[in-house]
Amino acid sequence: MRKSLFTIAITFLLSFVSVSAETLKPTSWSSYGVSFLAPADIIVDDDSEEGYTISNSNITINVQLLNGEGLKKTELKSSLQHISDEDNITVQSDITEIDLTHFFGAYLTGNCETDQCLYSYLTVKDNSCSFYISIIYKPSNADDAIKIIRSFKLDE
Repeated sequence: MRKSLFTIAITFLLSFVSVSAETLKPTSWSSYGVSFLAPADIIVDDDSEEGYTISNSNITINVQLLNGEGLKKTELKSSLQHISDEDNITVQSDITEIDLTHFFGAYLTGNCETDQCLYSYLTVKDNSCSFYISIIYKPSNADDAIKIIRSFKLDE
């Protein structure tokens, strides 16, 4: 009896985990040749030179090119803290620096009103430009948000 209850409990937990995780696939903002992973069932809300916004019922991803030459690697953390304070992000994580193939970056997570959010700045390693990325997500998609931000690259 215990064994069958244990098996049922494990099956239930595994089905819950698989439902909460998104299937991620590559997507691209062709205006600037930026690619990253996004949920497979994503809908494109805006694909212009001003921004790239995609969403489904669990995640909204917004990518914007910063005007000018962008941010230097040394400016990423302070700029990120400034914008998250301006937007009143609560329960903020520490800022995590990342070193991707084509970008230096930093991100933090926190609460944005009723959902969770990830804010990030990525700057191209040659300092030619920088991007601001916000990912608004349901709590069950926290791991996906981290996978998404770590997947950013330039198209080759």
